[in-house]
Amino acid sequence: MNVKKTLSEGLSDRHIKYREDGHQLIDDSKVTEKILLSSINDIILPYSKERIATLFGGNIRIAYSISLYELQCIFNKHGGGPEPNVNNKNVCMKPDGGIIFAIVNNIEYPILIIEDKVQGTNDLRKKNGEKKQALGNAIERGAKNVRGAEMLFSSNLNIFPYALFASGCDFHSSETIAKRIEMMNYGYPNHTIELNKNKTFDVENEIATKILPNININNRNGKNVISVFVKTHKWDELEHGTSRWTKNEYAMICCDIIDKSLVKLSEYLASSMG
Repeated sequence: MNVKKTLSEGLSDRHIKYREDGHQLIDDSKVTEKILLSSINDIILPYSKERIATLFGGNIRIAYSISLYELQCIFNKHGGGPEPNVNNKNVCMKPDGGIIFAIVNNIEYPILIIEDKVQGTNDLRKKNGEKKQALGNAIERGAKNVRGAEMLFSSNLNIFPYALFASGCDFHSSETIAKRIEMMNYGYPNHTIELNKNKTFDVENEIATKILPNININNRNGKNVISVFVKTHKWDELEHGTSRWTKNEYAMICCDIIDKSLVKLSEYLASSMG
């Protein structure tokens, strides 16, 4: 008697088979995490430090974790939320690329959050002669951090410099995953670079000419809209890993967001003083 497996049972079987073939489910995230951290340490943080020192005589701090208690304290300070609960110190938000703060006159201002999600193994399955399978949900699990970040940015800066980088074949326009991101982002379109086998792409030029001018970190209609950057390819056209973000690509986008945040911070500090 054939018993139809549940979705969770099928997913479990696929995970087991994937490991048996010598892979780990976090292989992709380990690779991209290494690239992202290299970009942060070598380019993004030095750039941030120089800009903040020049503009404000200040410094920077990066945090890779922030507790629910800390977020509640910030939110409560600006007139929102319940009284902070000390029992929430062990519940944390851990964005993949951390949170960068500008420190000006001993006050910290968040200027960038970096999140990175990789999703898609059907290109690898094709290479191995396996059938295409249902898409994952890694990107949807990232929604928790977005809501946590809203508490962090509850001051009068009125910005939301939250950069979500997505890469992999699951985000191709022939699938629905990328549209799910738009659904959780008030319908605002993603900034997308879609690679294909018939075109040579200068990705850095694409970023400089088509993405950077259109990044908007301002609150819109009272809503915190994240900036989503998708780099993708079709599962049956290009090799697995083709659409990973590079060190320079991460840096180009993050440094631009930092510049936009510092413009708003300058305006905020000027208005506070005057």
